[in-house]
Amino acid sequence: MLDWLYELIGTMLSWFSIGGSYAVGLLFYALVFKLLFLPFSIKQQKNQIKMAKLTPKLELIKAKYRGRTDQQTQQKMQQEIMEFQQKEGYSPLAGCLPMLLQLPIIIFLYNIIRNPLSYICKLGDEAVCKINQIVNTVDGVIPELAEFKSIDQIGLIGKINTYLSAGGEGLGEFADQLANRPSFSLFGLDLAANPSFTENLSLTVLIPFIAAGLTWLSMYLSRKWNGNSNPAAAGQDAQAQASMKMMDLMMPAMTLFIAFSFSGMLGLYWIYQSALGILQTFILSRVMPLPKYTEEELKAMKKAQKAAEKAQKAALKEAPRYRSLHYIDEDDYEELPDITPTNNKKNINTGMDIPDIKD
Repeated sequence: MLDWLYELIGTMLSWFSIGGSYAVGLLFYALVFKLLFLPFSIKQQKNQIKMAKLTPKLELIKAKYRGRTDQQTQQKMQQEIMEFQQKEGYSPLAGCLPMLLQLPIIIFLYNIIRNPLSYICKLGDEAVCKINQIVNTVDGVIPELAEFKSIDQIGLIGKINTYLSAGGEGLGEFADQLANRPSFSLFGLDLAANPSFTENLSLTVLIPFIAAGLTWLSMYLSRKWNGNSNPAAAGQDAQAQASMKMMDLMMPAMTLFIAFSFSGMLGLYWIYQSALGILQTFILSRVMPLPKYTEEELKAMKKAQKAAEKAQKAALKEAPRYRSLHYIDEDDYEELPDITPTNNKKNINTGMDIPDIKD
């Protein structure tokens, strides 16, 4: 159903591969991807700005419940925070939505990157499987037919190059299409193979570590440039800080694992994405900076908030009180009435004295 889109993007990627270099093609491809999602990034930045403006008031709400960790109090605090955010028109999910929209598209794009024979050379599934059998034949022993989905096409192109350089024959029927196969060489490094410490050890093993390092750096710089180091952000609760530390460990670790699991080209694309992401975050943080508050400004905000709350309480005390038409409670009296049993009448049900009520 989406074959036409795969074909279109594959064709674009072949155009971007200047001189047949897949590394150059991936760079332009990553740049187009960032430009495509720039509106979502701008929306996310605006949402962070709104959150930064509300942070001082949110801290005042949290201060009312500080030191009380029981479940009922925490639920009441969360309810008050949610009501305040709704009143101000802020949605915590607004910042997550762009990321959720990008996730399936990122997976979609990775599928194209990992299958250049299908989307650049325009080879069908059967042709890819047959080529895989031919180039993996050793001493006349033909391997079993692999499932198309299990074939690493980037690694397969590296084997095709080795096969042809050794004078291998049998690929004549696919010669025209394979002539457009991209090159996976960058500065003398073969990025078609998976980075490994045991087989064909080379500088390609640095790619996963660089990708993981840039993943961590992009998260760190995003928090720094977006003002999360200001005094208001420092008041984050322990749970939020623990979650942030967990993300700082999990994301680079996941990047490292994935980059070692596939060819060096996938790790290189991840490096491009992280580097461009850092550049984009820097530009947005300068063009649309988040408000930052000094200690003096925060104290002034707290003082103004407390004065407003005090004035509201005073106004409620001065408001006239009305007697209830349905029942009598303490709020119906400026002073509680004198209730004394003086008439010696008894309630026929309880046997207790019935008091006189004097206003």
